[in-house]
Amino acid sequence: MQSLVFAPSHITGFFEIIDHPNPLIKGSRGAGVVLDQGVLTKVDVCEGNGELIIKTNGKTNDHNSPLESSVTYKTMDLLKNHFSDGIEWNNLKITIDHEINVPIESGFGASAGFALGTSIGLSKLLKLPLTFNQAAAVAHNAEVDLKTGLGDVIGSVVGGFPIRIEPGAPGQGKADKLLDGCDDRTNNEEGLFVISKSLGTIETASVLTDPAMASKLSSIARELLQKLLINPQVTHFMDLSLEFAQKTGLIDPEVMEIVDVLKDETLGASMAMLGKTAFAISDTPDSSVEGSMVARVDHCGCRIV
Repeated sequence: MQSLVFAPSHITGFFEIIDHPNPLIKGSRGAGVVLDQGVLTKVDVCEGNGELIIKTNGKTNDHNSPLESSVTYKTMDLLKNHFSDGIEWNNLKITIDHEINVPIESGFGASAGFALGTSIGLSKLLKLPLTFNQAAAVAHNAEVDLKTGLGDVIGSVVGGFPIRIEPGAPGQGKADKLLDGCDDRTNNEEGLFVISKSLGTIETASVLTDPAMASKLSSIARELLQKLLINPQVTHFMDLSLEFAQKTGLIDPEVMEIVDVLKDETLGASMAMLGKTAFAISDTPDSSVEGSMVARVDHCGCRIV
């Protein structure tokens, strides 16, 4: 038995951390954009002896090393714990094969893609008593437990330009999306583009576990979210995202240099949260930034394909 799940990447422009003892309520408020590039996960289940094989772009992963392996194992563990009675896990051989075409730990929400593909794919194949949102909530739970993300799962599920109004997993949190940009094919047959350039990684957990930084960025983001809801436009979202990056001090001179170039060529540019990555929203796929990645905005969200 096989299933195929596509989880589009989610870039966060700004976010407020909301802590809670319940991982399904813990999360973030903020806003972002979803790309038509991300993580495609193939799940294969057959008779076996409890073996679990995890691959990324064809390479078998070690349990103790890569991000994609750890978040996938965590998602599996949560499903096993929830359904330890109904499923004979020791009689199954499960292969989870992730294909990813965005950088890892660079602000593209890759870990959410690994978790979503695992949870939704397995839930469908094993006919677990979960709705789509409930399966996605397991992925959110894995992310929160590992401190790899707080809002990328619900962002990837919503698609377009998600606004996370209340924190939490799909089905628990409250999310909307920018109307501006939803019907972006009216004047441009190809829609809006996301242009990005990654210069390296930022470990998400290092920021999420720093109390002083968490307090600072949350107070700034709280005000920006209210401003976006008053004027929910794509260009305003990008302006607020850059304001967040600069006021928090998260953006460094290297990324800012690229952002300055992209600002002059697009509808707005900022830094992806959390990664050493510049991103911009554009009417065209053209950019003078060498080695930039170009994607379209994905309005459909995470889905079985």
